[in-house]
Amino acid sequence: MRRYGISTGESIIMAKRAATIIDVAKAVGVSPSTVSHAISGKREISIPVKERIFEKIRELDYRPSFFAQALKNSSTGLIGVVANECRNPSAAMFIDALTAELEKFSYRPVVGLTGLNHEKGEEMLRRFSSGLVDGVINMLPQIAPEEAQQLCGSVPVVTNIREQLIPVWLDYNKLTLDILTYLWGMGHRKIGYITSPLRMDRQDTTVEVMAKFCADAGVEFSPEQVYEGDDTIECGIAGAERIFRHGKVTAIFSGNDQMAFGVYRWAYRNGIRIPEDLSVIGFDDVPQAATIIPPLTTVRFPVKEIVEHTVKLLVAKLKKHPLVPGGVTLDMPLVVRDSVADLNA
Repeated sequence: MRRYGISTGESIIMAKRAATIIDVAKAVGVSPSTVSHAISGKREISIPVKERIFEKIRELDYRPSFFAQALKNSSTGLIGVVANECRNPSAAMFIDALTAELEKFSYRPVVGLTGLNHEKGEEMLRRFSSGLVDGVINMLPQIAPEEAQQLCGSVPVVTNIREQLIPVWLDYNKLTLDILTYLWGMGHRKIGYITSPLRMDRQDTTVEVMAKFCADAGVEFSPEQVYEGDDTIECGIAGAERIFRHGKVTAIFSGNDQMAFGVYRWAYRNGIRIPEDLSVIGFDDVPQAATIIPPLTTVRFPVKEIVEHTVKLLVAKLKKHPLVPGGVTLDMPLVVRDSVADLNA
């Protein structure tokens, strides 16, 4: 006989009642406050008693209520990190570095991904600042520092790189000139560029710098030498096809390493040798850049330094320390490997 989808003789597995701190205390023969102090470490408990407590915690599968602990301590110990995506190795590197740096201050990150959608970014910032986290790090290029602060209300928030009072200054104009000067010195006169939409601290002025550099050098600069990118490998493939075929370039540099990898893939498919037929420069210096064949010449983005600056600023806000206005200037060095040919040789 079967009733309500359960046949006679079938056992029904009921959810086990969750163990409480009182259950642990009774099993050990101590007070609930002693168990609480053993877990928090706020009061010294003898080693034998602590060992018995943790043995019973494991045996009973006791799990302290996160929300009860947060309410009691007026802190969740969590930091909300609102980001565009994690598919790009550079984004994953950044979040890994953030995790390690936050742990130094006993915080753990909770990551919310919103893409470049403005409304989703606003929603995530509001949701994080409703009591879920102690502070927020805004990594979204579409959300300005002023808007992030307004959305988070009283919850401390730091907008990565672009924090107005203490920003990070990255000189992309100098970087572009460094790349162009390096390529020019290697004999390249026709250079292509695949743009990136995610330069969070400023507008991408690379094309203007390229045009002026070429004009000063007395060589032609064409719109065909530039392709608007989206930071993906697929875009690198499409950009290489357009720029190499129509721009007649000998070198391409891109706004991130992912698109540079796309250039590599396009070159492999089309029998184009790197660097003999086409030189390539990336941006970010993700781990794969050193292992791809040939190893990619790229720009090292100062992830560690930026993360340290961002977390330091957020912790200061969390602790309500006074902030002294002034920013930090960071270099973006060119890491020379084997993906650029010397045409002078």
